[in-house]
Amino acid sequence: IPPMQLRRMGKSMRMAVYASQKTIQKAGNPKIDAVITGTGEGCLRDSEKFVEAMWDNDGAMLNPTPFIQSTHNMAAATVALALGCKGYNMTYTNNANSFESAVLDAILYLNENPEHQILIGGLDEISEKTMEFWNSAGYVNLENPKIPIDINSKSTGEVNAEGAGFFLASANKPENYLGVISAVETKFEVQNTEEFIQNFLEKNRIQIEEIDAVILGYNGDSRYDGIYETVSKGIFKDKPQMIYKNIFGEFDTATALAIETGFKVLEHQKIPEILKLNNLERDAYQNILVYNQRRGNNHSLIFLSKE
Repeated sequence: IPPMQLRRMGKSMRMAVYASQKTIQKAGNPKIDAVITGTGEGCLRDSEKFVEAMWDNDGAMLNPTPFIQSTHNMAAATVALALGCKGYNMTYTNNANSFESAVLDAILYLNENPEHQILIGGLDEISEKTMEFWNSAGYVNLENPKIPIDINSKSTGEVNAEGAGFFLASANKPENYLGVISAVETKFEVQNTEEFIQNFLEKNRIQIEEIDAVILGYNGDSRYDGIYETVSKGIFKDKPQMIYKNIFGEFDTATALAIETGFKVLEHQKIPEILKLNNLERDAYQNILVYNQRRGNNHSLIFLSKE
């Protein structure tokens, strides 16, 4: 990234450009036909800079750069400009279902354009003022915000983080593909979690026996982790179970890193000790189910398979 451009970029833009470049390099530098991203919060720091400058200067003598870079689609636009991609470019902002919305759009796009290759990304950044607002609302754990998170501490509030995860997607399987996203579903409110999961499996003709492991979005907030505990001790009690937010922290598009985690397990056929929720193991991992929710809403299911 040219230094002068890097200096002007916000945190999420830097993360997006770096992660997308690494993704493309690992994939063998193919031509990119479209860029689709999801972000729950967008470019928070630039938004705060602009609002604070308006307040301090009574709306006069404002630097336009933070305003230009405060829009949620700025990261996707920056990635496309860096790649010279003039094709389809879309950003989804749907709270904790933002990345899942991007994946669903990518599936629709590839059904219509099976010869294309697209970048899918999820990214979010944190900022000082927003953290203060969230703390006032009781959302975050600022008393003991350490990584790895102890999910058994029974504390309240999330340990917030930031990050970016990007993937190259195509309708066909290249030689170096990581895995397949076979099915995705989101729902804002869920009354019965097990019923939600069973309906998803039936709709996509997936047998519960086919699932080799599950990834659950425990984040250490005791007010909502009970939702995961219900399925952990219920429908998934005989499955190897993983967590990931204990090391990545919580943010709206953390499921991008859950998919990365799932693909790594499919690649290496082993679950790292720090990610184990229980001690069950399988001889081989072919199919992994990711289940996520945040603050009791925005539930999502993503089914990953090796073939």
